[in-house]
Amino acid sequence: MNITFFSNVTSEKKAFAHIPQLCEHALRFFRLDEADMMMADATDTQILVADAMAVVGADIIDSMPNLALIQSEGVGYQGIDTAHASKKGIAVCNNKGVNDTAVAENTLLLMLSCLRSIISGNQSVYDGRQIDVKKASFGNIKELSQCTVGLVGFGDIARMTARFCNALGARVVYTNRTRYNNLESEYNVTYMDLDTLLSEADIVSLHLAVNDDTVGIADKSFFDKMKPTSYLINTARGDLVNNNDLLNALLSGQIAGAGLDVISPEPVTADNVLLDDRIKDKLVLTPHIAGITSLTVEKIFSSIYTNICRLISGDDLMNRVN
Repeated sequence: MNITFFSNVTSEKKAFAHIPQLCEHALRFFRLDEADMMMADATDTQILVADAMAVVGADIIDSMPNLALIQSEGVGYQGIDTAHASKKGIAVCNNKGVNDTAVAENTLLLMLSCLRSIISGNQSVYDGRQIDVKKASFGNIKELSQCTVGLVGFGDIARMTARFCNALGARVVYTNRTRYNNLESEYNVTYMDLDTLLSEADIVSLHLAVNDDTVGIADKSFFDKMKPTSYLINTARGDLVNNNDLLNALLSGQIAGAGLDVISPEPVTADNVLLDDRIKDKLVLTPHIAGITSLTVEKIFSSIYTNICRLISGDDLMNRVN
């Protein structure tokens, strides 16, 4: 098979390290800023493996007349023109659920870091203020077991996050376009509409895909409904948050803080409004690493190779989204 990797994270070395059997196929590798080169040099591509952040539009699809499968490396596939792929009979698949544990761990990390004021606390030790901060914190630190955690969205990652929060004694509530009555007992969660969840939750954690209905969902009206002592967590997609509205919510004390693994646009540059020194103590950031643990990467490559083999053998593909 002629297989093309269109990715900023997968190199030839990484691909062969995880899937030695790829030596049986013809491989090409292009970075995301090399789309024009790829369209010129990889016209015989049969399988396109795309970075979850890649934009695979009609132009790329039309440049590959033999294309049979577009395989996202991750869970996200919002950059792939699935409608055009369907029109041309091309399968689009993702790696649903492959990073649920990893991202849920990072979500929990951000929750606990917010509750413990980890950024300012860390700095206080370097500044020689450890005892002062310890005294000021006496009786003012909330444990997760004292919190209501509100999950906005209830897919694989949210469900794993619910398990972790339950293990630490938190009350977990969720909202979702579809209510999952059959799962509420299994995950020990209570369904609420969004407005009620925002008004009750001590921690609001976003677990939504990006689409026309969800872009910028965390905006001024969203923050207005949250408690001033509450925190926003986002390990899903940066586009879910209106950056200016979050900045203002943190500056005004509308909410207490936020923990973000994702910020839009990506890559995050130094002039991003959320990198404002005035909110530095209220913001915990990780560099979009929630889903890229060693175990997740192993699962990703295993899933990719399984679908390659299934395509060759004519079997049903895993996690087809179109």
